[in-house]
Amino acid sequence: MELPVVEVAGTPYEIGYMHGSMAKKQIAVNIGIYKEMFMEYAGIDWEKAQKIALSFEKAIYDFNPKYIEEIKGIAEGAGVAYEEILALNVRSELVFQGTNLTSDGCTSMAVTSDRTGGETTYIGQNWDWKLKVLGGVILLKIKQDNLPDIATMTEAGIVGKIGCNSAGIGVCFNALSVNDTPHGVPVHIILRAIMEQKNFAKAMEVVSASEIGCPANIMIASEYGEAIDFEVGIGDFDALYPADGILTHTNHYKSLRLPKYNQNDIAKYKFPDTFIRLGRADYIIRNIKSDIGFEDIEKVFTNHTDPSCSICHHVDSGDEIGTVFSIIMDLSSKGFYVSFGRPCENEYKKYSIS
Repeated sequence: MELPVVEVAGTPYEIGYMHGSMAKKQIAVNIGIYKEMFMEYAGIDWEKAQKIALSFEKAIYDFNPKYIEEIKGIAEGAGVAYEEILALNVRSELVFQGTNLTSDGCTSMAVTSDRTGGETTYIGQNWDWKLKVLGGVILLKIKQDNLPDIATMTEAGIVGKIGCNSAGIGVCFNALSVNDTPHGVPVHIILRAIMEQKNFAKAMEVVSASEIGCPANIMIASEYGEAIDFEVGIGDFDALYPADGILTHTNHYKSLRLPKYNQNDIAKYKFPDTFIRLGRADYIIRNIKSDIGFEDIEKVFTNHTDPSCSICHHVDSGDEIGTVFSIIMDLSSKGFYVSFGRPCENEYKKYSIS
């Protein structure tokens, strides 16, 4: 399957309208998937999902009203209701309504110039989710006045997810889970905002200064050789710095401060493979004694030591969850590589931000 590339530019509404009209088919796929998924995971029908999504509208508007304009444009361009596109952008928060399940399972990694021989900083991940969402994923490239160019791998209809910008900032995302009610700015809005920042300090501030709607792990790196990992709970966060130039993360909290005293890390009870993936990723990358390169990170993301809990995840338990895509970003060259589908079966293809 070929990765659809959608290139947009202009005002927030124009960006949204182009996105919606060019990715109409993929948006329809995602609406269909999440109609089923919200009911399956949280017992919420599509009508109720849209109503709950509207309760996040003010938080998005107060954070930055341009995202509301963009969502309106996507809906107009795709010929669907505004509330439906809003529901896609609040999809992580909706999955948590009335359930203790986590959503996407993922393995993320950053390797700074401290371990690449001073050449570059890499950041990337495998994104594991329902395999049928392959039909709804796009590479979205965005140009806006006075902001860096953006390239983001996202589900069509959602304003941003995993990606990088022309200022050398990259971001990855892992779902986390606690037993508390989501509220605040939806995490996909936060991810998009990070990619719009002109430097690493401002990118970090998007996380530290915001009330983020649901638990998440947000890994950010800079072309200048810095990286940080933010573990976000509901109402709190912690930050983890690379050990010897390496950061790895999966779907459980590593911080000793989180979750807060009145919350529990639900994912670690339900998805113990998160510990295996983290341990295996750490073992592979930290046992490389020479400078770490692209092929070494590829080795991590294609790993199958135990197929039942491998980093390159194959469907093996009837849950239809597997690795949808793998992405490795070279922040110094402003290039990135995507394996669309499982990376053990699909080669990484190079793309540019602009």
